[in-house]
Amino acid sequence: MTTHTVKTILAAINDSREDRSLFKEALALASSMRARVVLVSVTPGYEGNMNRLFIPDSEKQLKSALHQTLDEAEEYAKSLGLTIKTVHRTGKPCEEIIAVAAAEKADLILLGCANRFQMERILLGRTTFEIIINAPCDVMIVPEDAEIKFDRILVGISGSPASMKAGLCAIDFATTYGGEVHALYVTDVPTDRTLRYRVMDEAEKEGWDILKEVVQLAEKVDAPIVTAVVGNQPEECLVAYAKQKEMHLIVLGAQDKPLGFDIFCGSVIERVASSAPCPILVAKNV
Repeated sequence: MTTHTVKTILAAINDSREDRSLFKEALALASSMRARVVLVSVTPGYEGNMNRLFIPDSEKQLKSALHQTLDEAEEYAKSLGLTIKTVHRTGKPCEEIIAVAAAEKADLILLGCANRFQMERILLGRTTFEIIINAPCDVMIVPEDAEIKFDRILVGISGSPASMKAGLCAIDFATTYGGEVHALYVTDVPTDRTLRYRVMDEAEKEGWDILKEVVQLAEKVDAPIVTAVVGNQPEECLVAYAKQKEMHLIVLGAQDKPLGFDIFCGSVIERVASSAPCPILVAKNV
């Protein structure tokens, strides 16, 4: 994804606190990109019969809170002189959100992420993970109370085509918003090999050689870039670096085909999302 090709931003919201604030970030981001905003909410399908439990108009009650959230978002946008489109669906959230993204030709999907304990976030994050895997466009996960900013952008580089695309994406944001790119290579050498002669030295050398390619790409557009080689767990290193350097965005690369995540994605992205201090952009299309 490049910033100048983002024409439609899809924000998936519910009636939770973090998602109620997500659309405000979506509006701010869309304004800077001159993009349109589509808000989608999904009422999970219920196959039971709550009328038997003496809950009249059960389907209406399930949908009312979400409709109210959409109405509030639309009124807020109008107060700013902006126009948004709202969509409500019923069904499996991940499938409906992806369907709306495809129908609206979204270039970026925004998903909120609550500040829960790590295990709880992983257990409750299957919808988010399925959207990331199957989305037709890039996906940004925004932690509760986090702002979307691009002053300092951290990108995970492994040398794979997907991670190099992520590097291009990070550089594009940096040049557009006047930010600085931090490219991080994680050696990720198995513990049983770290004691072998020169294994770590060779891994670090490989990392620096790969990072040189990213530096060259940044230099072509005069984007400030900082590089580092660390080890060994990608998710731990990314989060620790992001916290230490106060990063505003983490960019991770994903292969074009579903389930084709490289070292910086797959299960790693769940672990990063569970403790990252800033938004995470999964770059699928550059």
